[in-house]
Amino acid sequence: MKVCFTNNFNNIFTDLLLAVKQKGWKVPMDYMDADKVVLWNEVEPDAIMIINLLHKLKKKAITLQHGRYGTSKYYPPFNQQIISDKLCVWGTRDRNALLEAGHPADKVEVVGTTIFNHLKYREDHEGTNVVFCPEHWGGEIEENRLVAEELRKLKNVNIITKILQGEHKPEWYDNTVTSNRRGIGHLDICADVLAKADLIVSIAEGTFELMAQYLNIPVVLMEEWKFKPFKEDKRFLSYRRMYSEASKKAKMSNLCEIIEQQLENPDELEEERALVIREEGGTDIQNPIEKILNIIKCA
Repeated sequence: MKVCFTNNFNNIFTDLLLAVKQKGWKVPMDYMDADKVVLWNEVEPDAIMIINLLHKLKKKAITLQHGRYGTSKYYPPFNQQIISDKLCVWGTRDRNALLEAGHPADKVEVVGTTIFNHLKYREDHEGTNVVFCPEHWGGEIEENRLVAEELRKLKNVNIITKILQGEHKPEWYDNTVTSNRRGIGHLDICADVLAKADLIVSIAEGTFELMAQYLNIPVVLMEEWKFKPFKEDKRFLSYRRMYSEASKKAKMSNLCEIIEQQLENPDELEEERALVIREEGGTDIQNPIEKILNIIKCA
């Protein structure tokens, strides 16, 4: 069998590609040469074009969830349809939400994710490390700068900032660590930062925060940020913000207070974190790779 993979966004195909090659399947560079194509999303115009062409050629398309809340465009106000033959999601929360939104059950498969395989044991370190993960919104946003400034008011902590190449202004932040979501080693760089983290502060809850919750690291989440148009798409103004019970909510007025409270009580949301990584991250699935390979084979 010949299987083509599109861009390895968030490194979600890294482990899968190795398994495919070990299985002896061919991995052509051009999707026109493949029997089946695995995509990281199916809602962007180029992906829709590829899938429609594949179906005309009687070929199969499988989409693999690329990040936490990576299924968000299947809900209002976007209401994108599932056009792949299979949509593989990480956990039961995404599947249940898709079914509630009216998407066909036979197209949605829960497969878990391999991102947690890249995490490392938490390391001993001097002092207390608070890691700020700014929002990525196709470019820099003012809220990131405001939070960075507020964090400087904290006493007796080290601020580390995990930013994305091309999406943030390093000069706004303290002690930056940069990765590229389309580049090799993105997840490993995230893992290095998390291994030394005592607490995460974020404007939005995403994949980095889910990885932190897997490691039982407290996450403090800002709840004042309002969505803006993304690439001039005003539908984002009515886009629903998603918060899980595994994060402690804060406003700018009490951010430092909440951080200090969570540092003193790091186990407060331990049970909530365990629930979320299971239901959103699919950690109860024993072998995500084998599950995904079987879906590709049988699609």
